[in-house]
Amino acid sequence: MIRSLLSMADRLRCLGVTRVVMEATSDYWKPVFYLLEAQGFEVWLVNARDVKHLPGRPKTDKLDAVWLAKVAERQMLRPSFVPPPAIRLLRDLTRYRVDLVEARTAEKQRVEKLLEDAQIKLSVVASDIFGVSAGR
Repeated sequence: MIRSLLSMADRLRCLGVTRVVMEATSDYWKPVFYLLEAQGFEVWLVNARDVKHLPGRPKTDKLDAVWLAKVAERQMLRPSFVPPPAIRLLRDLTRYRVDLVEARTAEKQRVEKLLEDAQIKLSVVASDIFGVSAGR
């Protein structure tokens, strides 16, 4: 897929394209956006909800792409805010950390429930059954 995206970027550059406009659909836009951005294109990500409310939207993908380009050219759309790469990386790491903490908490609760099902109630003896005092 990366090879195809690079070929697309080369083709767009050969055609003299400087701005690429695309709709934000789920997470599908990310690889294309990031690659084109890294290749030096001005990439506009537009909100699908904003695009939907504009009149004259065609029903096929090819016509939709031409229509989207014309609408953006006439300044009828504005690009959505996409943070710079450093902020995106920080957001990804933060979200991943939150996911890991949630998974750790779920596992701790699962272990505590298993122990309680086995009639072992450690929380009576230690305030944090995974802390230092519970390990002794």
